[in-house]
Amino acid sequence: MSEVRGLPIDYTNLGYEALRESMLAIARQTLPEWTDHSENDLGVLLIELFAYAADVTLYYQSRIAAQLFPETSDEPDALVQLLRLLGYELRSAPPATVELAVAVDAAQPLPVTVPAGTAFLAQSPTGERQQFEAVRDTTITGAGLGPVVAENLRWFLPVTAVEGRTVTDELLGVSDGAPNQLYPLGEGPVIGGSVTVTVAGPGGPTRWQEVRSLATAGPAQRCFATQRAADGRVTLLFGDGVNGAVPPRGSALDPVELLATYRVGGGPQGNVPPGTTFTSPVSALRRIVAPAGGTGGAAAESITGARDLAPRLYRAQDRAVTADDHVELALRTPGVGKARAVALNWNDVLLYVAPSGRVEQPSELLRRDLLAAFEQSRMAGTVLRVLGPEPVDVYFAATVRAEPYFLQEDVRAAVTGAAADLIAFDRVDFGEPIYLSRLYDALQSLPQVASLTVTQFSRSPDGGVDADGVIELEPFELARPGYAETIRLVITGGVPR
Repeated sequence: MSEVRGLPIDYTNLGYEALRESMLAIARQTLPEWTDHSENDLGVLLIELFAYAADVTLYYQSRIAAQLFPETSDEPDALVQLLRLLGYELRSAPPATVELAVAVDAAQPLPVTVPAGTAFLAQSPTGERQQFEAVRDTTITGAGLGPVVAENLRWFLPVTAVEGRTVTDELLGVSDGAPNQLYPLGEGPVIGGSVTVTVAGPGGPTRWQEVRSLATAGPAQRCFATQRAADGRVTLLFGDGVNGAVPPRGSALDPVELLATYRVGGGPQGNVPPGTTFTSPVSALRRIVAPAGGTGGAAAESITGARDLAPRLYRAQDRAVTADDHVELALRTPGVGKARAVALNWNDVLLYVAPSGRVEQPSELLRRDLLAAFEQSRMAGTVLRVLGPEPVDVYFAATVRAEPYFLQEDVRAAVTGAAADLIAFDRVDFGEPIYLSRLYDALQSLPQVASLTVTQFSRSPDGGVDADGVIELEPFELARPGYAETIRLVITGGVPR
């Protein structure tokens, strides 16, 4: 607040009506001889014009100011560009990984080679077909096969495959030799880190690699950076000759073409259930199954998630010194859903990670990606070991009295779902205790439940109700989501079917 000749002015009132009334109030005090304040007066017309112009100007000034901070920015594209200034790009949807068991006929001539990139198709319960591709060349030899089993088959494990489909040599355009060339990719969603570009010029094709940022690239380095928009579209940015090389310019008769190869896919739909069967063009493979299902698939990073995570990563500055630094950087790695770092010594760190969506051991591919991500961030001399979680089952039993007019089967389904949701993957973390009071709150708030008595709340299948109502977990332990075999209910009242 300030004063103009004794008249208080509230500068937080930025609307048209407030500005008009403020200017009229100033006019009444400074020009008392001006008495006609009707809409027909020329002076009032000018005041209204100034109020309108000020209202529009102040609106856009407020909008611009709001977009300068991640906490207040509400324009997705503006927030993405702001985070890009901090060196932060939205994370794509990580693809799921499966360890496939494949069977060949006992009389099949060996060896059998499964080339890298071989497609494996799985059909989900909803009818959608999920494509996976082999990560590396795999050779099946007699030494690696198991004994002959039913249908005269011998099994081999594992063939590692990652969900997604490869787009090969997509024509991006023709280079004009200008700095900072931008080329959008034609398909999506693009899996992060999968893009390579071939620049086909008069001197022969050259391979250009993706880098995290062009800021650290040399003038002759053949590289590009990917920029991901709020809607998931990906654009490739090439260098300017100072930070990153510029794709050369060809001639009308011999243009320089840019060809992109990348993978599309990713997301939680790749987390196929255990026992899912696959098909493959490799005729020697009689049966293909994923015994443990798929792990690591997750949704693309949301604007809300980036708003929360970017400031924390900026504070870490790509260095892994403290335990929190290790956790933040691990969560940035595609496919990691939970992380916990435990320092045994100043140079010995245990990093416990769970793949996105499941309390299971991380795949070898995810372990490799994590170790590669920390190679430039960890302190010299520090030994980093990537381990999986120790799953903890929570056993829960209760007697539930249902409200009248509710079917007992519906009450059972509602209570089971609410109890399982309490320890769902997204609701718990490493070492986080589980409280009986929260279970009571969740179940008693259900409209189907009149009352309930918990008779078992323990991490042991033979346990009762812990005296303090808390199930304590070690730092490396993670509660496993509730399943039918760990939840037992006795329903009374209601309407039996």
